Amino acid sequence: MKILVFDDDRDFAAGLAALIEQMGHEVTVAHECESARQLASAQLFDVILADVDLPDGDGRHTCDSLRQEGASQTAYMVAITGRHDLGDNDFPSFDGYMCKPVTYDLLERVLEEWRVTAGLDRRARADESHAAKAP
Repeated sequence: MKILVFDDDRDFAAGLAALIEQMGHEVTVAHECESARQLASAQLFDVILADVDLPDGDGRHTCDSLRQEGASQTAYMVAITGRHDLGDNDFPSFDGYMCKPVTYDLLERVLEEWRVTAGLDRRARADESHAAKAP
């Protein structure tokens, strides 16, 4: 799967990207809302893992706009936050959310859930899997 991670904590984003690569997925990292918006508008991602609080905006608003337009409108979007004061109702554009710290097991479970739901082959990339679904 093709996965976009956007988080302003560079160490966390790098660690998460390393875990995702270990799982056999392709990962792209952005550190601010604007670069994440540009990437996800231009490229097709299967999954977007988004921080909530970033210096240039709120990841929730970024994902709201990505749901409206761009190549990754149908991506499985998961919020990742260190804020424990937020709950289910605070993530309307997301398919789920995780609280930091994110463990390997939790991440693997979330990605596997999406892979099965989307009917993707374990090693499929976004362009291959979506092309296979085209009429």
